[in-house]
Amino acid sequence: MAKKTVGQVLRDQRAKLDMTLNEAEDLTQIQKMYIVALEHDDYDALPGDFYVKAYLKQYAERLDLDYDQLVTAYERNEPIDVHETPDLTENYRFVKPSERLEADEDELGNKKWRYYLPIVLLGTVAALIIISISAAVILNKPKSSGISDHLYSLSTSSKSKSSVSSTEPSTSSSSSESKAPEAPKPEITVTGNGQALSATVKNVASPVKVSLSTVAGTEVWIGMTNSDLPGGQITLTEAAPTTATLTGNQTVLTLGKTTGLTVKIGDTPINLSSIAAPGSPATLTITVE
Repeated sequence: MAKKTVGQVLRDQRAKLDMTLNEAEDLTQIQKMYIVALEHDDYDALPGDFYVKAYLKQYAERLDLDYDQLVTAYERNEPIDVHETPDLTENYRFVKPSERLEADEDELGNKKWRYYLPIVLLGTVAALIIISISAAVILNKPKSSGISDHLYSLSTSSKSKSSVSSTEPSTSSSSSESKAPEAPKPEITVTGNGQALSATVKNVASPVKVSLSTVAGTEVWIGMTNSDLPGGQITLTEAAPTTATLTGNQTVLTLGKTTGLTVKIGDTPINLSSIAAPGSPATLTITVE
């Protein structure tokens, strides 16, 4: 038996149904930012108590949950007792083969010499054959003549001269080459206000990477479309920042809040100061041109 808040019950049930935030928004006709607020028990982000109960009822019915139990827990500000399947692997202990066969190893150790004896004999014979062949080659090696050494030295000297002469033009040609022009610097233009911003990005190398991090003591829920972010959502902490690669020219970030949050395209931060209420959910649309 585990105790969970109303938001945790809603979020776990949606994950159990393998339902994304966009699918939940289409199914319930509730704005995504309010769904995020409900799942994180952030009731101050909703217009009022009437809307909290109305959205709870609508969301619970779509997720096949008990609305009366959820609204009672909300009104009393109490957790909900949830039955969870116990993890049977906690009491499982892997026994190494060496621990199961200790008695057999003692008996096997007394017989190992019988298996190694043929290998030792074969190795000794192979070593004697190699030594015999090496000795025969050394004894029958012909004496080297001075003529071949002289020809080799002449050939080597002529090759070295030709290589020196051939490298001179390449050195001069390389010095005449001009430096490649520098790549243009990234440009990020932020527009919009209130709880919805748009960022237009230019001169960014592909693939485009978005880095997300928070300050100490702050947790921020992030939802992200058209990216390789696992599950399309994550909860950021100071110890667990993340970097996602965009898979399209436009992506939408749903932010639980922007207080203490830093969003970067590559190494360039995006200015989020236009958000009217940093402590409430907001959206950031990134377009790469």
